[in-house]
Amino acid sequence: MISRRERKKRETHQRLMESALDLFRERGYDATTVEDITDAADVAKGTFFNYFATKEAILPALAEWRLRQLEDALLPEQGAPDSPVARIKMALCLVAEDPLANPSLARRLFAAVMPHLDSEDAHPGRALARLLADQVRQAQGVGEIRDDLDPLYVGGLIRTAFFQQLMVWYCGYSQGMLPELIDRTVDLLLDGIAGPEWGRAS
Repeated sequence: MISRRERKKRETHQRLMESALDLFRERGYDATTVEDITDAADVAKGTFFNYFATKEAILPALAEWRLRQLEDALLPEQGAPDSPVARIKMALCLVAEDPLANPSLARRLFAAVMPHLDSEDAHPGRALARLLADQVRQAQGVGEIRDDLDPLYVGGLIRTAFFQQLMVWYCGYSQGMLPELIDRTVDLLLDGIAGPEWGRAS
């Protein structure tokens, strides 16, 4: 059990993050002020600084919060697919739809975590790679992915390919719907790119 005071603190923290994410989505990061966030959260402006040192400091907290939501969404008991590879594709689609994946906001997020790169938990890209690695382990357990590969390495490859394709799509260099692009990218990684002559040519 938590105290009433602690519960109210958590509720205020949550309202601030929800308000910030909504405003960043609607107006953009630069056009949103701390006062805008506190007005939307219905708290005094000074309350913001009880939880975050600066406006920029809320971004890593948003990334951590959204990652926890993503982890919950990938649970089969929450309706996620039984196939771990299908869950990997689902995870990437959910990340792509998240406001934090918008290039402008993503740049702000990564700038905010740059001073803390020595901390594994502070980097959203690494956190996503670990989440994907967990799904890779599960895929290895059911035979969907080779079991002689390091799950964290494979998770990192999937993450890297995903962000590259996401930027291509945002820049308008790739046609079609983003979920289809993600699906094809993961399938290509799993299928491999070697042609029939590759072994002999090497």
